[in-house]
Amino acid sequence: MFKKMIIRGAFLGAIALAAVSCFSGLDGQSKYDGHARLAFEPANPYEWESFVNQFFNEGKDTVAAYPYFTTGSISVCAKLSDDDVFQGGFALCRGVDTLAAADRKPSYFAVFDKGGNQGSYGYVVFHDTTATLMPEHAVLVPVPNEQSSNAPTLVFVQNVQATVQAARLGTGLAGGPFGAGDHLTLTVTGYKGTAKTGEKSVALISGTEPLKEWTEVDLSGLGSVDALDFHLSSNRDDMPLYCCVDDLVIHVTEIY
Repeated sequence: MFKKMIIRGAFLGAIALAAVSCFSGLDGQSKYDGHARLAFEPANPYEWESFVNQFFNEGKDTVAAYPYFTTGSISVCAKLSDDDVFQGGFALCRGVDTLAAADRKPSYFAVFDKGGNQGSYGYVVFHDTTATLMPEHAVLVPVPNEQSSNAPTLVFVQNVQATVQAARLGTGLAGGPFGAGDHLTLTVTGYKGTAKTGEKSVALISGTEPLKEWTEVDLSGLGSVDALDFHLSSNRDDMPLYCCVDDLVIHVTEIY
């Protein structure tokens, strides 16, 4: 079971916010210019134990899902059922779940690596399901006024153990292992209101070749957004639609 809990305001360090800022007062205006980096773990590594105990059931759980994780005005969203079961969107994961034991089936939440990006402890897993089981948007980055903007710059992505296993060995449901033309693709789409600002796609698995390390995806072409949607697609109906995400960086400009 996943504990249902809405965190208002800052997410208590669970999503690290790094900013390089500039303040100025021109014609009575105040300007903030910097980068928000969502690292999905405490900024201070010495806070990791208390962070795990707080959000992962005294260290027993490896996954935590909430309606949204919030840092500043940026929210990373999930959908829970009435009995707190994770339905879709993002779930926060910790490093202990990154390697599957040899004697058991790999967890869907286990990253196909040794941890988060650059060996970090925390990351998130994105699970794509039917529209009714997903939050309206995966990431919310609202701007305070028309003069301000939030422009995504990059994000790091990686496969989970289960998708790589499915591509290499098959799922046992249909089709066998992946072959030429089979794929698992992640698409990130930007929105400003109801208007689409652009999209960026990356092949997580192409034919028999899965991504085997954290890979940077350039999101600078999406422009200024107030929401991001993540979508996983495959030509194979039996493919589990999961991937890992870390270090989402957004260029924040606020003018008052």
